[in-house]
Amino acid sequence: MSPAELPSRAGRLVWHVIAHLLPPTLYFFVAFNLIVFTTNLLAHDYWFKLSAALLATTTALIVGKAVLVADKIRWIDRFQGAPLIQPILYKTLFYTAVTLLVRMLERFIHLLVDDRGFTTAWHAFLLDFTWRHFIAVQIWLFVCFLIYVTATELSALLGEGQLFRLFFRHRSSQHRLTRRRHVRALMELSQLAETTPRERLLDPATPQGRQLVTIVDALRQKPA
Repeated sequence: MSPAELPSRAGRLVWHVIAHLLPPTLYFFVAFNLIVFTTNLLAHDYWFKLSAALLATTTALIVGKAVLVADKIRWIDRFQGAPLIQPILYKTLFYTAVTLLVRMLERFIHLLVDDRGFTTAWHAFLLDFTWRHFIAVQIWLFVCFLIYVTATELSALLGEGQLFRLFFRHRSSQHRLTRRRHVRALMELSQLAETTPRERLLDPATPQGRQLVTIVDALRQKPA
């Protein structure tokens, strides 16, 4: 690789990291600040507290980094291809555990730098720990990750951008197929591709080939 290509390659790498980091960070930024806001309404006499909002935002950044780290671990795809409930629950638990480790490590490093000593930092870390706060945070992390992983798994199943189109772009007047039938047609197409040899699938004389043509024609139909 020539020196002239280094800036463009570095730029692509940085953009890839940002694109991977941005969706979970934005999602947890909204989720955590919503939790803080509703907690303030229910348990306190104020609507907004800057320190609580900053804490929620910092936690969202930590979770975004934890997701980036977890996606690099090969164990994350252990149940790839299994029924959706298995990868959803497994990834939810995996992300929650990695986030816990990252949060604890960042907190300990922060205390280590401030207190200038391993023993002092360790004692400060133990003094800050409370089971009630720990359990509450982990429950909300699990619930938020469950929603996030379910959405990402459905998006991966339907194809890149399809989930966004189903929610924000497709209109019933623009497609003869309803949303439910459209999704079912895509699922039938996926199952047909998985269970049929390529030669039979591309041969219009076979039942599978005729079924493929029928599904594709249905997906291509435009409103009259």
